[in-house]
Amino acid sequence: MRNILPVILAAFFVAVAPWRVFALASEPRATAIFPVELWDTSGEGVKPGQAERLKLATDKLTELLEHTGRYRSVDLSSFAARIAAAEPRYTCNGCWLAVARDAGAGLAVLAVVHKVSTLISSVDLYVADVASGEYIAHVDAQFRGDDDRAYVRAFEFLVNERLNRK
Repeated sequence: MRNILPVILAAFFVAVAPWRVFALASEPRATAIFPVELWDTSGEGVKPGQAERLKLATDKLTELLEHTGRYRSVDLSSFAARIAAAEPRYTCNGCWLAVARDAGAGLAVLAVVHKVSTLISSVDLYVADVASGEYIAHVDAQFRGDDDRAYVRAFEFLVNERLNRK
């Protein structure tokens, strides 16, 4: 009986240990989801409702990311002034990292809509590891239209069909 007890314990740990590792890996990670930014090269100027559209896109992105079960959004509201000072984040060489770190995030998400015209836009989504500052995922897509529906559909496609498949 003494010889079989170590075998039973070893079998138990071999069977259970991978599930424990899997459970830890599947916990949603604290994520700083920064406001969606607009890089407008259309020459059309600021359109009415554009700020609200970017807020809608940010809210939708947050909802979609949390729904995957891989991300847990951290509250960035107390960092609003620092976030605004770091704009545009897509050209600041990681200036947003300190905000993400101070917010207690392990990951950071940056999204940029590049508006070429009223009809043509693209969106890039970057996921960065806050500790290293390295991008661990990048997905992009093109979309048509410059209204709320187009933005929402673009982010739904980007997260559900591109990011979730990585």
